[in-house]
Amino acid sequence: MKKITLLFLLIIISACKQENESYSMYGLMIEEFVHSSGMLKDQIAENISNDSLINDKSAQLYHSLTTEYLKYLDNTYSELINKIEEPTDYNGELSNKELINDFFFNGEKYNEKATEFITKLESYRTEILKLIDNENLTNRVRSELNTNYIQNREGKKFDYLNYMYKDLPLISVLSHMKYREKVIIEFENDFLKNRMLNE
Repeated sequence: MKKITLLFLLIIISACKQENESYSMYGLMIEEFVHSSGMLKDQIAENISNDSLINDKSAQLYHSLTTEYLKYLDNTYSELINKIEEPTDYNGELSNKELINDFFFNGEKYNEKATEFITKLESYRTEILKLIDNENLTNRVRSELNTNYIQNREGKKFDYLNYMYKDLPLISVLSHMKYREKVIIEFENDFLKNRMLNE
C-alpha cells in the first residue's frame, strides 16, 4: 500500500509539470495524508504512554525528536500556505511555481531557507538512526529521508530540492510535505511497536 501511495504521488508530481493541468487531486491527497497522520498520531500517543514505554529513554527521545522535526515541517508548510489568499483555488496561486522557486532558491542554488530545510532533515535522520536497531526500519529511513543527489534516467545529477521542488507548483510541494509527515509518523509508530515487542 505504501508503494502504491508513493507511485501515485510521483505520477501526480510528474503530471503537474505539464501546463494547464488541474491540481485539484492534490487537495484530496493532502486530506488523505492528514487523515492517516492523525490516526497514527493517536496510536503513537497511546503507545508512548504505555507502561512498557513510559520509562524507555530511547522511545521517549525518538518521540521528542519527531515532535520537534514535525513542528518545523508544519511551520514551513504554514509559511508557504500563508503566502496565498485562496488556499482552495488549485488552479490559482496554488499552481504558481515561482512561489516555491523564490522560497527555496537563488537561481539554481539553495538559499538560506533551503539550506535550513535540508539541515533539519539530515539532523533528524541522523539522530533517529542512532536509536533504531531494526535493520528493515533503518533501511527504510535511510531511503525515504535521503537528501543526497538524485540522478535522473539520463544520468544527470540534481541537488535534492532542485529535483523534488524546483519549478513545481506550490500545491505539489505542500502535498509532498504532508506525505513526508505521514511517512515520518509511520516510522515512529513502527519504532515504538518494535520497542514494545522487544520488551
